[in-house]
Amino acid sequence: MTHQRHTKVVFKTKATAAALSSVLLSLFSCAASTTSNNSADTTFAHSESQPQEAEIQNSALPLTKLTDGLSLTLHYQNYANHLNNPKKDTNKDTHASNTSIDNQHDAYVDTHVNNAYADTHAININNSEHKGISLSNSEGKKHFIAGHYTLARAEVVESNSKQWVSLVVFNNNTQHIEVYRINAASLEFAQPQTKITKGSEAICASTSSAGELQIINIDATGTLNQYEIHSGRFLSLRDFAIGPGIKSCAINANTDTLYLADEFAGVWQLDTNIESELAKNLIFHGKDVAVEGVATLPSTTIDGLDIAAWVSPDASGVWLKAPCLTQFVSLMNTANESNSDDRQLKANNKSTSIQPEFVHLSLGEDGQNVSLVVDDDESGDVFSAELPSKLSEALLNRQCGTNLKATSRNENYLEKTHIQSITSQHADLSVKVKPDVETDPVENHGDAADDPAIWVNSSVPSQSRVIGTDKKGALNSYDLAGKLVQSLPVGRVNNVDVGYKVSVAEAKAQQSDAPFIDIAVASNRTNNSLSVFEIDELGTMTHLGHISTTLYDIYGMCLFVSDGVAHVFANDTSGRFERYRVSIASNKAIDGHLTQSFSLPSQPEGCVVDTKTRTAYLGEEGAGIWALDITKSSNQPHIIAEIEAPVQADIEGLALFDVDSQTYLIVSSQGNNSYAIYHIHNENPEELKLMGLVQIAADKDKQIDGVSETDGLEVTNANLEGRFTEGLWVVQDGRNVMPSETQNFKLISGTSLKDAITKLANAKP
Repeated sequence: MTHQRHTKVVFKTKATAAALSSVLLSLFSCAASTTSNNSADTTFAHSESQPQEAEIQNSALPLTKLTDGLSLTLHYQNYANHLNNPKKDTNKDTHASNTSIDNQHDAYVDTHVNNAYADTHAININNSEHKGISLSNSEGKKHFIAGHYTLARAEVVESNSKQWVSLVVFNNNTQHIEVYRINAASLEFAQPQTKITKGSEAICASTSSAGELQIINIDATGTLNQYEIHSGRFLSLRDFAIGPGIKSCAINANTDTLYLADEFAGVWQLDTNIESELAKNLIFHGKDVAVEGVATLPSTTIDGLDIAAWVSPDASGVWLKAPCLTQFVSLMNTANESNSDDRQLKANNKSTSIQPEFVHLSLGEDGQNVSLVVDDDESGDVFSAELPSKLSEALLNRQCGTNLKATSRNENYLEKTHIQSITSQHADLSVKVKPDVETDPVENHGDAADDPAIWVNSSVPSQSRVIGTDKKGALNSYDLAGKLVQSLPVGRVNNVDVGYKVSVAEAKAQQSDAPFIDIAVASNRTNNSLSVFEIDELGTMTHLGHISTTLYDIYGMCLFVSDGVAHVFANDTSGRFERYRVSIASNKAIDGHLTQSFSLPSQPEGCVVDTKTRTAYLGEEGAGIWALDITKSSNQPHIIAEIEAPVQADIEGLALFDVDSQTYLIVSSQGNNSYAIYHIHNENPEELKLMGLVQIAADKDKQIDGVSETDGLEVTNANLEGRFTEGLWVVQDGRNVMPSETQNFKLISGTSLKDAITKLANAKP
């Protein structure tokens, strides 16, 4: 599998001004019609299922000037019996410098529904660029943090009937990211968690509904660094080059979405799930429009919704993006106008325009109206505005084509929705496990690690080995703690498998004094051969030689041993398979005899042989699983399981695992970072039943990431002692993050795999 970083291209349309009249009703239908009321050519991402701009009128949204600049007011609540005062069960974030503690006028409010609290108090946060951060609350407490800070995020976090203020800032004096956990009532806090950086061009943060604080920092080298605060410390999730021009960023932690404002390109959208592919999607581009500010509606307001906004000093307005709507809204400065008539008269006057570089979104106290704050680069002023109710309703609409109103965070609409599809019917048939160990990263960068095998040390099981290919140049061996113990630079080996008690000099398996050895065989793309290795009693590998093949571009392989003789199935990218009988002379010279050949319609890779049933299972990456009766070389394979949801191509690694005397076929479902579990019929080994999927999630306590885009895998039921008494499952990890490193292999206990399969087997259909 070749890993690529993708950039998606988008289509041209025209940005238009927002209507403040009844025509906004048309927004609910997500109509495709547009008008050209704005001269700037812009580009919006689009597909048939994506939102459209609605036909609108050329009106502008009036702004209210915030007289003292930008400050932040958060609302927290002491524990109380909410039944006595249910109307106060809210948690507000107010962004408005001319808003008093008691929040009487011109408030800019984020409301978080919270049924456990009733007594509401406020915290004012003011960030002076050159002095520091001032905090004060309505209970009379004050605190000052001296320094030169850039504010990334401030929010009230709720967990286990407790609340605190999470404050994320960048210290421009020390070049550190600092995270404060502040007691809302006393404003006291311990030493902040800090992280040294290489500067900051843009920084943002967001807390998910699960309480996980994620931080994005784009440093001065053009590298995007993603962190999470876990157990009171910075956990580096991943980092990658993002390039120059990023002016700001915004995260929606609940939808795993990151927006980047790029002054050269426009607005990029990325997936913050660290196991996702690095797909950088350009969702907006404007000719001669340098986007500098981007924001999202806070993740803690409404679960599952992804609402974003961006601004440019080249346009006096704001672009809004929601599930059912993409819209440009013109903004006008009415700060000096005494009445609404004067404001409307000057709506199109140049003096009323602004040059915004900053935008912030918030949800109103009723949970239905969206508000925004923008700045004016020319004057330095800060303004607020509340969107018209119908526009807010369109932004918060979850079902395009309906008038469905927004739901609060306690009304989790996504959990109530049942999608009629194969995928949803299997959604409950998915189990997550965590890795126990990860190996050292391979030496080579890019798509390098590929396929693992397990050598079981029959004398000292705890000294067993994981053998893995670095397909850019070496065959590696690791101990069960994941440490590299041997690396043989034998060429571009792709797949590897292990055979036990292979006869030397054609000895018979029944001879007790006959010489036998354990071997590993790897497909070698350097010379289209099969590389053969002896494995001694300590697990040390010795390269014995190569078996030439007639394959044009060798790829995958697997082997089995019968009566002391090793048989290897090798394939190439065209779909062709060749079967070789391996001979080992008394002097350890290697030879191979071609005994069978056949072809699949397209590229295969992984395969595995069940010697009990004499059945080989062959994976065709984009099509499905084939079965072959290995008893006769004249037999031909036939497909027994096509790829269908929830399994997603490519399927590459295949292995066998027994649970309670029942054999299961484990198959990598590469397209959704999962593993398909197939029940093999006891009397008919060619009859498979899909039980569900297993996913490998991160163990953040151990700082081991999850697994994505697996190529090869292997599993054994053997007791390897320690944590692997019920076997071992090894998988290749296509994206090794937390932190970002070259690829490696993850080790999962057989107990975890057995328990996952048992859950799938016991699940009700």
